[in-house]
Amino acid sequence: MATLPDSSSAFLYEGEKREYPTDTYLVDKGTGTIRKMGQGLEAMKQAADIILSVERYENQIYSSNFGRELKKLVGKPPEYVTSMLKRRIREAFSVDSRFLSVDNFVFEITDTGTIKCGFQLKTAFGTLSEEVEI
Repeated sequence: MATLPDSSSAFLYEGEKREYPTDTYLVDKGTGTIRKMGQGLEAMKQAADIILSVERYENQIYSSNFGRELKKLVGKPPEYVTSMLKRRIREAFSVDSRFLSVDNFVFEITDTGTIKCGFQLKTAFGTLSEEVEI
């Protein structure tokens, strides 16, 4: 005896790929309030900022695949950090199919030991320039 009736549509969407819209509420960082509805490159900029500001595994509200994993790089030798930054930044954006590639990494090591990493993020709607600092 089957657990589901034959008329069940449980497998209706199996294997079907879906593209989700980028419509989202855009937040004003200065005031922390919702500014307006946005989409396209503006929405992708906000999504990238959120991904780069959330440390992976720290917040239960996010899945274990979401966010960056950079905290453990603090205090490591600059050569190690620069090599790992590329991989970890690419991993952070690999979970969202709207982010197509991460390229053109530029590193700057300051006198205080801080490493700034700039890169270009190619999205389905255009290219963004982003930066992280460790």
